[in-house]
Amino acid sequence: MDTLSRILDSLHFNGTFYYTTNFHSPWSVAVPKYKNVARFHYVSQGTLWVRIEGVETAQRLSTGDFIVIPHGLPHIISDSSDRAPIALDEAFLQQSYDGQGVFHIGDDISPHDTQLVCGHFEFSEAFLHPLITHLPSHIIKRESEGLDFSWLRDTLRFLSHTAITQHDGSSAIIKRLSEVIFIQVVRFWNQNGDVNKGFIAALNDRNLSNGLKAFHENYADEWTVEKLARESSMSRSLFSERFKQYLDLSPMQYVTNWRMQSARQMLADSNLSLDGIAREVGYESAAAFSKAFKRLFSQNPGEFRRLASEFTEDLG
Repeated sequence: MDTLSRILDSLHFNGTFYYTTNFHSPWSVAVPKYKNVARFHYVSQGTLWVRIEGVETAQRLSTGDFIVIPHGLPHIISDSSDRAPIALDEAFLQQSYDGQGVFHIGDDISPHDTQLVCGHFEFSEAFLHPLITHLPSHIIKRESEGLDFSWLRDTLRFLSHTAITQHDGSSAIIKRLSEVIFIQVVRFWNQNGDVNKGFIAALNDRNLSNGLKAFHENYADEWTVEKLARESSMSRSLFSERFKQYLDLSPMQYVTNWRMQSARQMLADSNLSLDGIAREVGYESAAAFSKAFKRLFSQNPGEFRRLASEFTEDLG
């Protein structure tokens, strides 16, 4: 398995569908900030403008275009680049929208109305990785950008159809389609963007990618900066400098963080003992593992496992 696939496979996010829309001009809606999510809007018909907080230029999207806003930033979607918005919750109240069916704005319906599929990908708060933190403010996949990603367009259209029809099993289909869509969007951004910072940039560095690949294939091994540098065919100093430049972490901080992320997953999802988990993630003793875990997450592994178990029971 390649390194990016290993990271994405550990992401454990849920895809949530909000609604399909039919917006008749004039309209403008302010979507609030929401943590640990990547929001998306797919334009199945018409056009819209997207204004994202902190981004100077408004983005115009047309039929077939798709935008992901990875960090849950507040943004405005509207029929013009400068129309004053109303809050999303207020729009729901005005239209008596209860989450079922199509979300309408405007009393009339015309062939020029804007129709969207809107939702988000929600990340676990437990997942901390440079892949997510260094994603840009937005990623746009346009209908016109080539056949390599034409199947993404078809998947989005199927998502729209599934969301509207709501037959048995629709929720499961939406979740799995959302996972595929998010992964494909990250791949698209990697292949078509000017990526010079973050985990994707590190993977695109031929030397660093070798070290990251070797580490992720056996992260419980006895890793040192010197060993990682050798795997990357670089000197220790150059490797450390370039690693920090891309990821804003030292190599050993990255090693520890990934081990602890893996440990959290095992604590929540397995019956392994603390000694067993410690060995699985590269620690010789449960005491050393517990110390590293508490330093990063401000709670010991036993506390985390107990709270995770109680949360699961509450959901059941």
